[in-house]
Amino acid sequence: MLIGIEGGLGSGKTLLMVRYLLKDFNKGNQIFSNFGLNHIPYKVLNVLEILDFDKENKSLIDISMGIDELTVFADCRTSIGKMNRLFSYFILQTRKRNVNLYYTTQNMMMIDKRVREHTDIQIFCEKIKDSDGEMIEKKRHYTIWDFRDLHDIPKPTKFILDISKYFDYYDTNEVILPPV
Repeated sequence: MLIGIEGGLGSGKTLLMVRYLLKDFNKGNQIFSNFGLNHIPYKVLNVLEILDFDKENKSLIDISMGIDELTVFADCRTSIGKMNRLFSYFILQTRKRNVNLYYTTQNMMMIDKRVREHTDIQIFCEKIKDSDGEMIEKKRHYTIWDFRDLHDIPKPTKFILDISKYFDYYDTNEVILPPV
């Protein structure tokens, strides 16, 4: 399944992704990530390894992947590039491989169209302010759209999450660099 998490700076995108990766790990999935995780055993996500997939590569089956700042790997401006094309081929086969792929982006329109079109669930993240207009640091507002049923118009599901439980699971200041 392909789950896209969108929102502005500091809106809780990566924190939500960490929450999903932790849930998947607790269900027995092997975790791959392109950013450092604390308290969750994971393998460093090697994008070039993903791009060189084949049916015999058993290490990329029945896993969960977290890709922070997907724009670094699948930017809409480089949609005809080899990396974008190969990455989209992998995405097209995530169901066959039983892969949960979570990704974050600040703006969905910045990522490759093929990725956007195959995203099963899209989540939008927002900061929350109190009645005085001050940001509430420990909580975020999330809206989920589930596009898996093509016969129904998705109805948004909204929830507020206490993100403070996930603060120690990764470094919010880690810079995500392109693979090449």
